[in-house]
Amino acid sequence: MDKGTALTLLGLGEDSSHEDVMERLDAEAFAVRDHFMRQPVVPGLFRARVDRLVQLSDVAQSLGIDPLGAPVDLPELLPSGPNMALLVRNHIENIRRLRTAMAATLDPDVLARFGNTMTNLQSRYMVDFMTESENWMGGEMTPDAIPAREEKDWQSVLDAIENGPQTGDAIAYERRRIQLVLQRELT
Repeated sequence: MDKGTALTLLGLGEDSSHEDVMERLDAEAFAVRDHFMRQPVVPGLFRARVDRLVQLSDVAQSLGIDPLGAPVDLPELLPSGPNMALLVRNHIENIRRLRTAMAATLDPDVLARFGNTMTNLQSRYMVDFMTESENWMGGEMTPDAIPAREEKDWQSVLDAIENGPQTGDAIAYERRRIQLVLQRELT
């Protein structure tokens, strides 16, 4: 990538100072990291953000800019768990660990690795959730269309798991939302 293309991708001109470039690169990486830390993990959206981070890494290399933060190692992640309650709890904890660790850097390469890990964890979780809840006998009164980002509160899902089918609407809602997300992933 040449310097002109790199600056254009940052929305800057040829006359931009080194400080302007650093500031813009920092702001771009921060915006993606903020999305990873605050938004529900929607694999398609996260993949697009990971692609942006890869692009920012290329821009930084083309312009000779050092990484914007210290390298951070991926935290130790918990296994999926042998039942639905542990599946949900361990997934929540894994996402929390990843978000906590990524708060320590703005390095696009590191953030891309974390974003990719979150995306893969979420994709695997959704498949496992659908399998584990396949025979769930909760309420099936869910809307036909649920935006992917409108996941059910984790505590209501855990309450439904612990308290049984009479509170199963949270499970039915999540099953429908995940089903729609997975259908979009396959098309």
